[in-house]
Amino acid sequence: MLSFKHIAINTTLLSLFCTPVFAADDSQEIDASDLTRANSTLMFQASNDGDLKASGSLSLNHANGQSSMVTLEGTMDKEGDYKDSRLQLFQVFNLDSKVSPRIAASLDFIDNKQFSTAALGAISIFKTPMDSLTFYGRAAVMGGEYSDSTTKAFNVSDSSIVGGMGAIYGVWQTGEDGTYLALYPEYDYLDGDITTETVKTTFQIATPLSQDKRHWGQIKVENTHGSMSSASINQDINDTVVWFVYKAFL
Repeated sequence: MLSFKHIAINTTLLSLFCTPVFAADDSQEIDASDLTRANSTLMFQASNDGDLKASGSLSLNHANGQSSMVTLEGTMDKEGDYKDSRLQLFQVFNLDSKVSPRIAASLDFIDNKQFSTAALGAISIFKTPMDSLTFYGRAAVMGGEYSDSTTKAFNVSDSSIVGGMGAIYGVWQTGEDGTYLALYPEYDYLDGDITTETVKTTFQIATPLSQDKRHWGQIKVENTHGSMSSASINQDINDTVVWFVYKAFL
């Protein structure tokens, strides 16, 4: 699994950075709510459970009009121990469509105490007659393995995972300053000797902290409901976390 990750990461990064690129256009207005744009950002988050999360992304505009982004994210718990991490490679394609002007492909490598996975997915923007209301559709397929501690806890021997996810996101911009409300429901299914099925619902409110819209404050409420089960053990999941977020566009 580790060798597969390293090969995939190196290959994708090589193809990404060998494409001619130029600096981002600073004249483009920042839209913090758009999930299909590539931006260079820094983000720091703190949860009501005491977890701390930091992430950074680097965006590149290519000579062919496309754009891409690399994001690295890590989380530690209130004791200062490692909790999870994610590496995402993100490629945006512009389309000749008024309803869906952009679609993006992503490759995610996710590691936490329960499992490690690689996910290949896509997300598309869908405009509505109301300029303030936008929807996004996202889907992904994934594969990986459960951690040794997870397979032991569920009394199974095969750690392999295959699965997928689907989501429809809604974003409503409430004012000219860019403030927005968002609802992100997401369904995930991982199959193997251990079956994991979850519905994660995130409600988010975000507002700019500066006139140039480069600094943002966000509050996110995440609820995850579902279950993990094997032939002999079933564990319900029902968790709600509040995140306080600062995000800077570079």
